Amino acid sequence: MKVQLFVPPLGYVAQRWGKGTSMPPLGILSLAAVLEQEGVEVDVVPADVLDYDWRDVAGRIRDFAPDIVGCTTTTENRFDSFKLAKTAKQVDDRILTVLGGPHMTMAGADTLRNIRDVDIAVIGEGEITIVELVKAASAGTDFAAVKGICCRKDGDVFFSGNREKISNLDDLPYPARHLIPLEKYNFYVDAPGGKRFKAQNIMTSRGCPFNCYFCATPINWGRKMRGCSPERVVDEIESLIRDFGAEYIWFYDDTMNYNPSRLHKIMDLIIERKFDIKFCNEFRIDAIDKPLLEKMVKAGLVWGHFGIEAGSTRVRKDIVKKNFDIEKAFQFVRWAGELGFVPDAFFIFSHYSETWQEAQETIRVMEELRAVNPDTEFATAILHIYPGTPLEKIARQKGFLPEDFSWSKKKDLKKVFLLPAAQGYVPLFKDKLSWFQIADLVMRWSAGEKKMFSGSKIKSALRTLYSFKGFLIYCIFFLYMLKYKVKCFFKKKKGD
Repeated sequence: MKVQLFVPPLGYVAQRWGKGTSMPPLGILSLAAVLEQEGVEVDVVPADVLDYDWRDVAGRIRDFAPDIVGCTTTTENRFDSFKLAKTAKQVDDRILTVLGGPHMTMAGADTLRNIRDVDIAVIGEGEITIVELVKAASAGTDFAAVKGICCRKDGDVFFSGNREKISNLDDLPYPARHLIPLEKYNFYVDAPGGKRFKAQNIMTSRGCPFNCYFCATPINWGRKMRGCSPERVVDEIESLIRDFGAEYIWFYDDTMNYNPSRLHKIMDLIIERKFDIKFCNEFRIDAIDKPLLEKMVKAGLVWGHFGIEAGSTRVRKDIVKKNFDIEKAFQFVRWAGELGFVPDAFFIFSHYSETWQEAQETIRVMEELRAVNPDTEFATAILHIYPGTPLEKIARQKGFLPEDFSWSKKKDLKKVFLLPAAQGYVPLFKDKLSWFQIADLVMRWSAGEKKMFSGSKIKSALRTLYSFKGFLIYCIFFLYMLKYKVKCFFKKKKGD
């Protein structure tokens, strides 16, 4: 059996990779690694960094002649994934097309009902499932016996049942980074102080015990946390340094400090082995203390990312379900200033039931955090609706997603609000705030930051227009961008 795994031409549509850099795709590299262990011939094709168009994709499939073509699918890139399946079928309709990833876990049945070119949707973790699929395809047995998939049976969509989560992540091999052209990723991080570091990413745990209403992670990975042993984590870091020249490690865990004693041990081992590295990770700020942060800085921490989501206590606790007091955020940025790492807070605009007055509390909190620690950085977004989340249920109940909305029909995008140039074709959530108010909030902050609105982003916005309604939204954002850019200009002139 021959398996070909793709990142589609548009990649995962992540806005942060706008400067020609990208992260290696750990998901499909993990699948490739377990297939290699089973003696399966694997071809990994990162069509995004290879700058492939669809003719190139078809040529690569034709040359490799795979039995199975697979792709990790996010909600942002789902239509690109569907096109990949169609392209594979056009090359050879005997190819088994398999889509996995977070979008399939949340909307696999919807995909199979509407996209005939997709044969199988993998639900949840794929490492064991893909091996069993290959064995079933090789033996010609019924795919419906493979746990953790949606497939077609007797003319209908059939779910084979949940697959048990992988309990010991140490059993998995390292992602098969040797199967991709790492030099084309141009994966560098500009750390504080201006030095540029050659980076690699790593994921050391799966799961999330929390219940933010917009997040699919607890459904994708489960609520029970599972983590690689500290020794396994540090061994993999050592291999990234030795084999790939890593100087910077991007921990891609959703909550790196879910188990403080485990994280202490990881930091102890990094310090003990005298790794000369820098790193960043995501924190849950109500589960961290200063002694652990001190050790992490000693080990190489330079950036600490964390989610606040909303300045309003009511919205943050009652709606988002992020149950911590805002003082935790101020404490974290103070510690960051004392210890010498950059805190990076994430906020979202346009929450369910959020009023104009509550939304402005987010701006106030951002200003006050910056006053406490001038090095504090911020990332902001408009609330997105993802399938399978509590927010999707709210959106359907309130009519923000039409009753007949399908995640697989591109024509249904005209029924919702989108800004595809920023985050792909993911519906935006808009409740009490107007688009003028949302644009005011976004641009009031971002216009004064260093990030500029490049010509390429404007071209991308125009290229992805999907309706007159979308054009009007872009116009509103453009007007508020001009308003706050002009304000910033005269404020700077006055200061000079």
